[in-house]
Amino acid sequence: MYSKILVPLDGSDVAECVLPHVEALATANNSATVTFLYAVQPLEVIMAKTAFKDKIESEARAAAQDYLDHLVSKQKYHESAEARVVMGKAADAIVDYARKSKADLVVMATHGLSGVKRWVRGSVADKVLQEAPVPVWLIRANAPKKGLHKKGQKMKVLVPLDGSERAEKALEHASKLAEQFGKQSVDLTLLRVCELFFPPYTYPPPTPMTWEEYLGYETKRCKEICQTYLSKVEDKLQQDGLTTHREVPAGNVAEAIVDYANKNNFDLLVMATHGRSGLGRWALGSIADKVLSGTNSPILLVRST
Repeated sequence: MYSKILVPLDGSDVAECVLPHVEALATANNSATVTFLYAVQPLEVIMAKTAFKDKIESEARAAAQDYLDHLVSKQKYHESAEARVVMGKAADAIVDYARKSKADLVVMATHGLSGVKRWVRGSVADKVLQEAPVPVWLIRANAPKKGLHKKGQKMKVLVPLDGSERAEKALEHASKLAEQFGKQSVDLTLLRVCELFFPPYTYPPPTPMTWEEYLGYETKRCKEICQTYLSKVEDKLQQDGLTTHREVPAGNVAEAIVDYANKNNFDLLVMATHGRSGLGRWALGSIADKVLSGTNSPILLVRST
């Protein structure tokens, strides 16, 4: 379960969109501690005379501390929440504090209307995703303001997989969530997209057929492979008492994930990021970026390396 949750804030309403999700996580685990972190960027000496630099920074720290203290006092879980103000650039401060405090989850907002673009490419979330030693829960600032799920209703979680062990890293964290909220309270949907490549798997076809018939044959074959894989994954999860379903849509991977997520209104997507540099293959103009920009659902991104 997630027991040490780090929540970076900057005093804006945009950043505070994460609070309903943090509340759900904190109240689901009574032993969890939540740290609200505010990074005050130091002034460059060239921008201010040394005599005024300390005074300005001290006032900024005090204002940040007052803001966080007030925020903590308003939370239902205020007794297990703490406020911390640090000096430094936002991304560096978040990563450094996550390491030193041994946090096991970072929950943060993505700014702007276009997915992770503003917060990822060379900016705050990109560096956090690349360097944070723990999973990062990203919530779009313009998404509907709601928590993970309503009391008495199951939390719907979508886990896209691609057949690799790296992608399966997401399953560990989906299982963690199920433990946190109760296995009977979480409904996992395992999804693997059947994406045909051209020329298809086998050419020529084993029997004479039209191009349309051949596409149908290859799609069926691809879906059978995906279903067999998901069935094995599902069996393991069900043995652990989890409620699971499996889906195999056909098409472009990112588009299929977004389409399925939007049609079924998931509370959360859990995805592993490939590669050694942050989002790697599954983002930065590729799958994770397109998924985040295409759906309002929060995404828990888990580094697979």
